[in-house]
Amino acid sequence: MSAARLAFLILLSTLLTAFAQNDESPVPFIPDEESPFFIIQKTDRESAGPRKRGQSASASKAFPLNKDAEVNAGRMFTGFFTNMFASVRIMPQASSVSKLTVEPASFSLDERREINVDFTVFNKTGKLIKLEFPTSQRIEILVRDADGKEIEKWSDDRAFQDEAGVVMINPDERIEYKERIATREMQPGVTYTVEAALVNNPEFTKTTQVTPKSTPRKREDQPIPAASPAGN
Repeated sequence: MSAARLAFLILLSTLLTAFAQNDESPVPFIPDEESPFFIIQKTDRESAGPRKRGQSASASKAFPLNKDAEVNAGRMFTGFFTNMFASVRIMPQASSVSKLTVEPASFSLDERREINVDFTVFNKTGKLIKLEFPTSQRIEILVRDADGKEIEKWSDDRAFQDEAGVVMINPDERIEYKERIATREMQPGVTYTVEAALVNNPEFTKTTQVTPKSTPRKREDQPIPAASPAGN
């Protein structure tokens, strides 16, 4: 804290204390002309008129006017609270964009045992995003059938460390996770919902749908049995 700011706070505290004890406006001391609190009202100067010779001026008018005092005091007061709250950041919760892609978009269960999942979170807030996680797991991927029943959970086949972690996303940057999920519980012709989310951060959730198909196997031509020799 600068000396000027400290002086301002001390003077403000003194004035408030004095006002609480006395109805009259106290002046604890007469500031010098460089003080930002030395202000002579314009009405006082205009109404005073010419003084008679030998007439003494009041204590407040015995000092020259600091024309920039009022501006400096306002800037000091505003700057103090501006600096105090400069480090406080309020981030809108719905100002980021997430994207979920499943590849291939069309696939056959006879040909694919797994499908690729690409989950991306973009920071569009203009400020740094801090994401906290209770364990080493960062994302979760779920697959639900048409009735909403969970048939596949990505984390079931993986182990995570019980260590909290933090991920930071700078403005206009992104984080991306590329994983795979099994198709063993899927049926051809049924539409499934794939959901990806950041663990402990439910506001970053995205869903998409897939409908696998079944490719009929080609029927192989059966060989014609050879004719038996006559007489056998």
